[in-house]
Parts: sequence; C-alpha cells; structure tokens
Amino acid sequence: MKSYFRNFVFALIAASAVYFSGAVSQGAIFNGECDPCEPACEVLPCDPLCNPCTPCGRKSLFGQFEFYGYLQAGLYVNSRGAKTERLRTTNYRGRTVSFAVPDSGNSDLLGTTRLTEFQVNQLWLNLHKEADGKHGLDWGARAEVAFGTDLWLNQSFGDAGFDYGWQDGDYFTAIPQIYAQLAYGDLSVKLGKFEALVGYESGRVEDCFFYSHSHLFMFEPCSYTGALFEYTPSDNFTAAAGYVTGADTSFNNHFDDHGFVGYLSYTFNPRLSASYAVSYSRYGNERFYRDGSLRWYGGNNGALHTVVLTYQLTKKLSYAIQCEYANAKDRQLKIDRQGYGFNNHLIYQINDRWGVGLRAEWAKDADNDPNDFYGGYGFAGLYRGEVQEYTLGVKWTPYKNVSVHSELRYDRAQEEVFNFGRNKDQFSGGFCTVVGF
Repeated sequence: MKSYFRNFVFALIAASAVYFSGAVSQGAIFNGECDPCEPACEVLPCDPLCNPCTPCGRKSLFGQFEFYGYLQAGLYVNSRGAKTERLRTTNYRGRTVSFAVPDSGNSDLLGTTRLTEFQVNQLWLNLHKEADGKHGLDWGARAEVAFGTDLWLNQSFGDAGFDYGWQDGDYFTAIPQIYAQLAYGDLSVKLGKFEALVGYESGRVEDCFFYSHSHLFMFEPCSYTGALFEYTPSDNFTAAAGYVTGADTSFNNHFDDHGFVGYLSYTFNPRLSASYAVSYSRYGNERFYRDGSLRWYGGNNGALHTVVLTYQLTKKLSYAIQCEYANAKDRQLKIDRQGYGFNNHLIYQINDRWGVGLRAEWAKDADNDPNDFYGGYGFAGLYRGEVQEYTLGVKWTPYKNVSVHSELRYDRAQEEVFNFGRNKDQFSGGFCTVVGF
C-alpha cells in the first residue's frame, strides 16, 4: 500500500504543479476566462445537459494534446454495519490476483472493495487529442490512467490481461482508455481500448450526479478493445459500429472472445435526445466470474441492448430513463438466460451551486442464476431475482472545479444478499468531494 500511496501523492503534486503553472490546456469548466456553459451545468468538465462544451484554456504543455484530471475521495456507510467485502485470491497465468465478493457491506453500490472507510475512489488523468476530419485527414489519440478503490471495474478482468492485477490491497490502477484515432470528413475510427457506449451512467465522476452507481451500471461493461467506426454527419446524429474482443478484455484476448458493438444517437431538439446501444459476443471456453472462479463457459453467445431517453422538462428540471435487456445462450446446459431492468434519473438544478436528484431502479434476473454472463457482469451484481433501489442525492458546487456529492439510499432484493447474506434490504449513505484540475 505504501508504494501506491507514494505514487498517488507524487502524481497529485505533479498534476497540481502543472495546473498552477498555467501551462495546461483545460476544459471549459476549469478556466474562468472561457465559460461556454450555463453555470448550473458546470460539472467535471462539462455536464451532458449543456453539451457541446468546447475545450478552451491556456497554452498546452503537450502541444496539440489537452490534459485534465480530477480527484474523488469520500466515505460511505450502511445500516448493517458491515465494513468490507471479502476478497478471494486466485492464481492465473503466474499472477496472484484478488476478486471482490459482493455479498457484504454495501454490496456493489460503489463498485469498490473498501466500503465504510474513507477512501480515494478515483485519481483520473487524461491526455488526449481529438481527431477532426472537417478539413481532411486528421489524427488523434487518448491515454488515461486512473488510481483508486473504484478502478478494478476499469481493469481488463474479462481475460485477465494488460492492466489486470495492478493492485495493492484494495487500491487499483487501470488504463481505462488508450487508443489511436483517424478521421476524414464525417468518418472516424478508433483502434485500441475505448469506453463502452452503453447506458446512462459512466465510470468517470465527471459524468455522474450521484456518488454511488445503479445496479444496471454494475452489470454493464466499462470498456471494449478493438476497432470502432463512427459516422457523425451532423451535431444531432451519431452512428457507430465495430469489432471487439468481448467485454472488459485486453489486447491479449486470452479467452478468444469475438463480438460486435453498435450505437445510434439522435438529438430531436434541444430538450429531447435518445440513444440505442447493442453488443453481441461469442465468448470463448473460459470465463472469470466475479466471485473469482475460473470456469468452463462453452463458447456461449451473449447480447446486451440498452435504450436511453433524456428530456429537459423545464429549464431547471431534467429526466432520463434507461431500459436494458440481456440474454445469453448456455450451450452446455442448453438453456436461454435473460435479464432486464430500468432506472430513472430526475435532476433539479436549484441554482448555480445547488442541485438535488432522485434515482429509482428496478431490475430482474429472469432465471435466478447469479452467475449469468451476458455482455458484462452477472445481471444486477450477484443478485438473484428482483432488486429495487432508490437514491436521493444533493450536489453542492462551491467553485467551478470543486463539487460535493451526498446521498441517502435504500436497496431491497428478493433474496438475502446484504449483511453477509442475512438481510433482504439495506439503508446506506455517504458523501464525497471531487476536485478537478
């Protein structure tokens, strides 16, 4: 842990030095000289409610590349008093790695392995250059490195390759994205490891209102590795399709996974937008499950479908709903597995500094198998049957690059999954502070 903490401190000091030197190109939120978004929309670095936010700032130390980052740290507790998820240690390809077993504590609410103690959730650094094909052939690239208790979700645990196993205790280091990009006209292609275009929530704090995550988010893949082609003929429409090596996998593709991903997004007017994402994969003969076991998987096929609709009800009130359906064919048992659910996000921006939000969710694993594997994780974490979740959150933004998130949450499952398998429901809550640079 000492080496990770030392590296974390060094990285934070270096980032702060670059920021205060005035040499870093930053997003619009971090620069008082440029403010393309309404103050109520200013999140790290820009909130989807006020897209598009164009980057602006001081001269970049990295030439054509832009750099930004943020630090998130906080505390989360639960009514049962359970403190930490159990870790199961296993050996794979000569490396000793640990898996969180989410049957205790806050059980998948945050995606961390440290649940009721103060923690650094994320220290996220981003260096990128966007390819712009409007004036002919152009190139771009993106590299992200992140550290914290949340980052096991962003590692390539799908095939235990690349950044998988970079950990010290309950702190993890990951490379969430690293890819090259080419663009010409309205077409572009990404080659490498890139963020999955699935669902409403994101693993990055900059895109989230709440501290914790929904159960649907915990089911979805965080990244794909492969090639993604994008077509953007206007600001209102985007289409993407590509080949990937399964879900949350690395360049190694140890399990011989092959899949297709597709994405459509359309903005009907300034208030209404919709998107649809699909992934279909044929998985190889082995699979890591979230309990740490490596099992024969029999070349199963899995598909994931996600629809997201966002609507700006009033100037201050916004609403989003996500609907998700997944199915998989188990060739070994010759059965079809299914899971589905939806969540709702209602956000009210009181003024420039204060906002309040409500999230309500329902999800169901139709065949009650906790080890289903569709296109990401087992459906609804490792819950069997139905699960419901209600979260009330408050966000305070005292400065452009500082926000404080607090929330109260209630979860209820069909079976006993909380407090080491002794309770069906649980109250929890917490707060965190996010500082951008």
